Amino acid sequence: MSLNYIDRVSEAPKDRAEEIRLVLEGLGLPDARLSPEQLELVVNAICARPDLWEDLVVDDHENQWWLLLYRTASFEVKLLAWHTQQSSDWHDHGGSSGAMRVTRGSLRESHRTKDGVGVRESIFTPGGFGSFGTDYVHDLVHETGEPAVSVHAYSPPLSGLTYYERTRFGFVARKFFEVERRSTFRTNESDAVA
Repeated sequence: MSLNYIDRVSEAPKDRAEEIRLVLEGLGLPDARLSPEQLELVVNAICARPDLWEDLVVDDHENQWWLLLYRTASFEVKLLAWHTQQSSDWHDHGGSSGAMRVTRGSLRESHRTKDGVGVRESIFTPGGFGSFGTDYVHDLVHETGEPAVSVHAYSPPLSGLTYYERTRFGFVARKFFEVERRSTFRTNESDAVA
C-alpha cells in the first residue's frame, strides 16, 4: 500500500508543499514506519531540489530556526539553519528513526556509542549525510564559519525528545520535551494544486 500524500501538513507555501509532495510521491514509499535507509532517500530527494526550500531559510543568530517542510502520518521533513555555537544539545528522537543531510556550512556531530558511555564524533560538510535508528542519542553543533543548513527526516514524525546530561557513568535523562506543533496549514484533495 502506498503512502497517502493528499492529507498532509506543511509550513511551506502551498505551491511548494504541492511540489514537495510530487517529489516524495515519486519515491514510492510505503504507508508504514520508514527505515533509516528510506529516510536517507527522502532527505537526498529534497536536497536535490533546493529551488523548493532554499529561499525559505531564515538566518536567526539568536535562536535555532527550523521549518516543517512536509509531514504525513508516516514521516516528516524539516529544514534547519545553524549559526555559530548553536547546538541541539544531547537528545534522542522519542523512538523515531531519522536521517539528515547538510547542504551548506558544516556541523559537528557527537553521538553516544553502543556501550552507552563512549562518544564518537563526525563532521558533516555540504553533501554529507547520515541516518540513525530509534535509540540514537547525539548533539549537533555549528562551531564556526558560514551558517549551516541541513534537511532532516524522521519516522514516525517527532512527538517528543528526551534531553540528556553526559556524566562519567554515561548519559542520564534530564528532561522530556514535547515537540512544538506550530501553526501549520492542512491541505486535502479539495485544495491541492492540480
